[in-house]
Amino acid sequence: MKQKHILKWLGIALGVYLLYGVLTAILVPLPQKEAAGELWSQYEARLSEDASQERVRSIEDTDSALLWRLQLIESAEREVIFSTFDLRADGSGQDLMAALYGAAQRGVRVRIIVDGLNGFLHLQNSGVLRALAAEENVEVRFYDPIDLLRPWKLNYRLHDKYLIADGSKYILGGRNSNDLFLGSYQENQNIDRDVLVVSDGGEGSSVRQLSAYFASVWQQKENKTVKGRASSATDALRERYEALKGTYPEAFAAAGWEEMTVPVARVSLLSNSPRAENKSPELWDTLCRLMAQGDDVLLQTPYTICNRAMYDDLANLAGEGQLRILTNAVETGAHPSGCADYLREKKRILSCGIDIYEVVSEKSLHTKTILIGNDLSVVGSFNTDMRSAYLDTELMLVIESEE
Repeated sequence: MKQKHILKWLGIALGVYLLYGVLTAILVPLPQKEAAGELWSQYEARLSEDASQERVRSIEDTDSALLWRLQLIESAEREVIFSTFDLRADGSGQDLMAALYGAAQRGVRVRIIVDGLNGFLHLQNSGVLRALAAEENVEVRFYDPIDLLRPWKLNYRLHDKYLIADGSKYILGGRNSNDLFLGSYQENQNIDRDVLVVSDGGEGSSVRQLSAYFASVWQQKENKTVKGRASSATDALRERYEALKGTYPEAFAAAGWEEMTVPVARVSLLSNSPRAENKSPELWDTLCRLMAQGDDVLLQTPYTICNRAMYDDLANLAGEGQLRILTNAVETGAHPSGCADYLREKKRILSCGIDIYEVVSEKSLHTKTILIGNDLSVVGSFNTDMRSAYLDTELMLVIESEE
């Protein structure tokens, strides 16, 4: 009888906790602040400054995406910064971790930050990551890891995806760090885009902006340092690093960074707040202001999940010029809730005056790009949805260049 009494109270306690978790997960993110235009003012201020000399290359396929990452890591002499939403210990993920291990072995400082939810789901018990974190020159952190006492924090995710080498070169875009986005380890892969930027590292350069942004994310109080643990996985990392030299010899050859990139007029970084909290939609507001400058706008997004304010913004943009959206057809999309919302809201989206083009393919579109007029490209991690606008960290690069 006593045991049944205990089980009853345990069940009540569990039910109360689950109710608490559900309510906070739904209600805490509900307040949505208005944009104050601060990010737009910062962007405009940069336009009045002399632009740094920067060159770019668009990375369009998964093989190139992995190769350029390995080459960037191998080129580093002082420091590598790696930030990603979803790193896994699969084929491409282990390739990246082995390359980072090789960099640490030659004295390069390596700092890695991974979204806390995905870190918990995919890396919590990874001996490979623990072995990498045990290296003297390596530090690994999880952004806003799972906290059972604060379930509402699950809503705030690190959605950034970038890799910086020596404060002079970086890759930034929409690709996560696993086999769905990198290399040829599986047949089912997503369509995506990154940008490689080679910079002079000047005071107003985009690489300086990105490094400063990383510093603000790295120091967030919610972050958790991953404890290293040397094991047999250390030998596996060493062996994999040596094997990479035969598998990807191009990554270990001298890179013609200038030959493989084109000069651009200017590269600017736009970001959401780095804090794990409700966000003012400053980045969405800035993207809308940029799109309003062009008579012809093509928006590539995996899905469109908007509130009334965002739909009003899209309608205003469509009224000012041609706005086209390239997105997944329902049978192609890899995001169930995104597809469901698209089915429900499709008539509303069309009523905004937008031309929609649906991708029907064996692969799902994961690209987040905006083409404005004939000389402005915006590439990064921002989806056209409320999560990107109000909850997650997000980054977009504004590239001024017809080419």
